[in-house]
Amino acid sequence: MSFQLSFPSNALFVGHKNPDTDCTCSAIAAANLWGGTPIVQGELNPETTFVLEQFGVKAPAFEDNFAGKDVVIVDHNQTTQSAASVTEANILSIIDHHAVQDNFFFQKGPIHIDMRTVASCCTIIADYYEEMNVEITKEMAGVMLGGILSDTLALTVPHTTEIDKEIAAKLAKIAGIEDVADFGQQMLIAKSDLSKYTAAEILNLDYKDFIFGDIKIGFGVCESLLIDKVKAKHDEITAAMVENKKNDYNAIFFAYVDLTTNNSVVIGADDADFAVLEEAYGVSKGDLGVALEGKISRKNDFIPPVSAYYNK
Repeated sequence: MSFQLSFPSNALFVGHKNPDTDCTCSAIAAANLWGGTPIVQGELNPETTFVLEQFGVKAPAFEDNFAGKDVVIVDHNQTTQSAASVTEANILSIIDHHAVQDNFFFQKGPIHIDMRTVASCCTIIADYYEEMNVEITKEMAGVMLGGILSDTLALTVPHTTEIDKEIAAKLAKIAGIEDVADFGQQMLIAKSDLSKYTAAEILNLDYKDFIFGDIKIGFGVCESLLIDKVKAKHDEITAAMVENKKNDYNAIFFAYVDLTTNNSVVIGADDADFAVLEEAYGVSKGDLGVALEGKISRKNDFIPPVSAYYNK
């Protein structure tokens, strides 16, 4: 018996809070494929805005009240990364590429789950277009390519799979992007322009909550070609982290990711947080924080050691 995945026309396609390019573009492309409405749970960052404007695609509407609504979760699988009301939604599906952690979207009734070991959720959505024999328009090819290039830093990070590269090449051809590396660089330049943001906003631009048993942490990341300009706001960022920690967090972490060197410096809100980082990463704190050479991914480099520390 063959199975054709489908969703009701009133379904909401929902990416995580503090939306990045991959979750936003996944929601847009999935809603276009299956019918329904793409949703964002926060303000779009400069990179995402750049991608949508390049292909003339409208930004999704904001929504954070999902009680009683049909919802398809994309690019995350933890309740901590969505509005609290999502636990009262009728979750139809989870389409994601992250590891399963605590606070998974468990549901009483049947649920479709598709979680793959690729580097981008847009890779999965693009594969559904091919599987369902649905033509990909230039606009949808562009946004899905943007999602893939964002999560893989233009196909350069180690966890980029051959599947990501193959689908990105197909999407680029449809989208009319002849030089993928150059387009990826334009995206990084757009991402790096954080001049309009306060330190607190920079902390929360790419910020996720994680829960390990009874431990709650927050982990923000800033990827930039101009990371020194972000580091210049270090005292203000630390102050924002200290303030965030008052909201029932056991620890708050933040990573300065230098896209010119592919190195990172991870900081904590206070000495207790730095003690966790030093033990988790096996690196002593330097002048600014814990320096990690060749490590730039929250998903693959930053969270696993911290998870191991709290779950030991």
